[in-house]
Amino acid sequence: MRLSSIALGGAIVILFFTTNCAVAKIAPTPTPLPTPTATLTPTITPSPTRPRPDSTGMPAPTRTPTITPTRTRTLTPTITLTPTKTPVPSGRSARLDVTMPSAALGSNQKLRVYLPPGYYDFNQRYPVVYMLHGYGGPYNELEKWGMLDALEQMTRAAVVQPMIVVMPDGFTPQKFPSYFFNHTPAAGGAKWGDYIWKDVVNYIDANYRTVPRRESRAIGGISLGGQGALTLALTHPEIFRVVGAHSPSFRGPSGWTDPPDVFFGDWNYYNQYDPFWLIRNTNNARQLLIEMDVGMDDHNWRECATGERCIIGFHNLLVEKGIPHDWNDKWTGGHDGVSYWAPHMAEYVMWYATRLLGQ
Repeated sequence: MRLSSIALGGAIVILFFTTNCAVAKIAPTPTPLPTPTATLTPTITPSPTRPRPDSTGMPAPTRTPTITPTRTRTLTPTITLTPTKTPVPSGRSARLDVTMPSAALGSNQKLRVYLPPGYYDFNQRYPVVYMLHGYGGPYNELEKWGMLDALEQMTRAAVVQPMIVVMPDGFTPQKFPSYFFNHTPAAGGAKWGDYIWKDVVNYIDANYRTVPRRESRAIGGISLGGQGALTLALTHPEIFRVVGAHSPSFRGPSGWTDPPDVFFGDWNYYNQYDPFWLIRNTNNARQLLIEMDVGMDDHNWRECATGERCIIGFHNLLVEKGIPHDWNDKWTGGHDGVSYWAPHMAEYVMWYATRLLGQ
């Protein structure tokens, strides 16, 4: 199904502005940790990898695969949910720079937290959207491309329900992207996946007025963050019910021994976090509401040769398995914020708002 732009005042608009926003520092408070779910036992499923990214986040050219035409399939329709009805919000909103302790990583980590209009003026609880940055970041990259501006205006116009948005930092101390999963022990075993689904979610539920249930939590991201969002939702559907993958990359073990490639280990280790393996070997996706999209000019991850890993290949796998999902491959633009992600922030906001359950 295609996502549509928002019609306000008789015109189609992409909504961007910031209203009555304050910046504050929040002191971290330790919180209890939920019990982790069982780890899947992976099997060796070798699969080709995509070209390794360079310092700009773009894959370095190594070879040009032969592109095979993508088969047209009929997508199983998803259930359309009605947005939670809320009164026209008023009052203050806020964008907070937060430092919180992570037991999984043994360090303090940065977050960007958006609190919706009226948060300080009413005693309401809110659903939460966790948004993950791409390869180059920064950690509040979705704010850079206009997500919070769009959400602010759409909330104040009562187009969408008020929501909290959280943007975690996914960069290692050495400034390498973590990919938001638990690294192989051979590369130090840093638990970046546990940091998100356990530490960050627990901290937000303990310190802000959230609706603390899976039906009121979404996780999404762009590029690398889209891959991370799929991994986290597919491995922890008890935490997240809604997942959005916007131009997701699908990197995996490459054989290179320097970071970030070394974090993946081999396929025997990484399969337990690989979205392709999880779709083929578990039923977790059937517990989720899934959205995926890709630009028509995305030459990095849109298409691939048969047997390789790309966005259309993942879409075809979902169709093959009969897994409902919202799919859009007709928007123009490439694998970047200027031509693709920024122009569609209003559509992303609307999708999350209509899938999450409010108070």
